[in-house]
Amino acid sequence: MNPDASNSKTFEIEFREKRYDCNRIEKNGMLLYRVLFGQSGLYLSRGLGADGKLFWTSIPADPKLKHVVSELGEIIEKQIKRI
Repeated sequence: MNPDASNSKTFEIEFREKRYDCNRIEKNGMLLYRVLFGQSGLYLSRGLGADGKLFWTSIPADPKLKHVVSELGEIIEKQIKRI
């Protein structure tokens, strides 16, 4: 995935006592967040479950990252409310 930088907004988040850049990206009608861990990035997106609750998922989805993605999603939610 190589999003267009012109549709990106960058902010910092704190995760497990370290600071990381996070990009808010609008791509093909979707809103994505890319958390940069050194040279690699983890893409996150919010979804709406069958029960009507919002949840966070990674792209591509990886069940092993469920707890990390959930934690990062909560941090991003708090951060974007401040912006």
